[in-house]
Amino acid sequence: MEVELKVVEKLSNVYTQEGVVITNDAGMIIAVSERILTATGYTHEQVVGQSFRALLTHPSLTLNYEAIWAHVQTYKGWKGEIRMVLPNGTYHRKQVTVDSVWCERKKGMLYVWQFVDVPEAECIVEAVYKASTVAIIKLDVEMNVRHWNEAAEQLFGWKKEEIIDQPLFSLLQCHPSYMLSMFQQTAQGDPLRFECTAKRKDGTVVHIACSALAISSGGAITGYIAMISDITKVRQKELEHRKQLELAKKIQQSVLTPVIQHDTITMDAIYIPSEELSGDLYACYQIDDHRFGMMIIDVIGHGLSSSLVSMSLRSLLRGLILRVVDPVSVALELEKHLQNLFPERELDMHYLFSMIYLVVDMKQQKIEYINAGHPFGLMLTDNGEMIELDKGGLAIGSPFSVPFEKGVVHFNKRTRLFLYTDGILDEIDSSILTSITKIRHFLKNYHNLPDQQFLRLLVDHHVRQPHPADDICLLSITIQGW
Repeated sequence: MEVELKVVEKLSNVYTQEGVVITNDAGMIIAVSERILTATGYTHEQVVGQSFRALLTHPSLTLNYEAIWAHVQTYKGWKGEIRMVLPNGTYHRKQVTVDSVWCERKKGMLYVWQFVDVPEAECIVEAVYKASTVAIIKLDVEMNVRHWNEAAEQLFGWKKEEIIDQPLFSLLQCHPSYMLSMFQQTAQGDPLRFECTAKRKDGTVVHIACSALAISSGGAITGYIAMISDITKVRQKELEHRKQLELAKKIQQSVLTPVIQHDTITMDAIYIPSEELSGDLYACYQIDDHRFGMMIIDVIGHGLSSSLVSMSLRSLLRGLILRVVDPVSVALELEKHLQNLFPERELDMHYLFSMIYLVVDMKQQKIEYINAGHPFGLMLTDNGEMIELDKGGLAIGSPFSVPFEKGVVHFNKRTRLFLYTDGILDEIDSSILTSITKIRHFLKNYHNLPDQQFLRLLVDHHVRQPHPADDICLLSITIQGW
């Protein structure tokens, strides 16, 4: 033992360590310090005379020991991390420095294994790596994999030993130079976030979301940490949702009534839904040989609920208009339907919709209408008079009880009617008053155009995106005369 202690004394830093084990050139333990025995719980008798391999008997660590010992034999030293098996079967992580020292008395090399506890911060990081359900990958500066946690194995199908030192480019379906330039942008300390597809070991493709951050030392990037999660199911659900949404939009548009083309009255319509399902609709019917009913509705709100309300209303309109005809009576019937559809006691909120409904009587040359909380329609007579169709009442479904008032206007020559939902107002100008003023000027300037050309020109002038922020429904009606 004295010989071994003299060997240890040659190492100037050994007294700062937390434990020492000395082995001979066959890897057999010939001496241990008291500190390592205290730290591990072994006794002197349990370790001296045993191979150092005995402290690393876990099958997954055997090859690790062989690699360490081969390095020690070749380079006369080694530095790294091991996990020691304790007497109770648990593992203790240690940082190890191995030095070789010539022992003159024994005429051979002795190997001094100096142990230091792994810093708590590194233990925490290791625990995060192990417990994380997100793939955590450590990369070197050249984007090669240096660490690969168990979640990464599950996501990509590659074991750690198969992927270490392989480039990340080989997994992600993204151009290498583009990806490297993206990662280099993290040098300023800002995390990188992106989505792409990746190929698993079995050849299947997954959609992933990646967050990455640079690791730097002394102002230089030394590597990267990437956290990757599988978003394939999320993207599949989104795709299916979009398909269902497009189908619902097509169904909505398919139930819009054909516009009326008659000797005495013509019309055309434009319907532009927003990205979400629409609560707007229009309906046009010939009531008898001289009367025509037309309606435009805007259910308050967007999305599925407003579209379902509008579809429910659409199923009633033909029978209701042809049977009831009178604007006030039609409004009352629609209000009753809405109350039956959504009893107040079952709702925390009221569903509302605004509406303009017109009955054009060609024989009596008059228009009876009701405006229920809707942007007022415009009527331009042949002599240039502009009439606002604003009489009626509050929106259908309003919690306030106010009697509806029927409006009546007359015509005797060619007349242009323009009905719209408030989506077009938002597109024209941020000020509603400015938007209405521009619509009035537009109607005066282009009222001689056919209905379709008039509407198309209006849209081309003011709607600059295929899917506006709000639904847009426009209806142009030209009364030719009787």
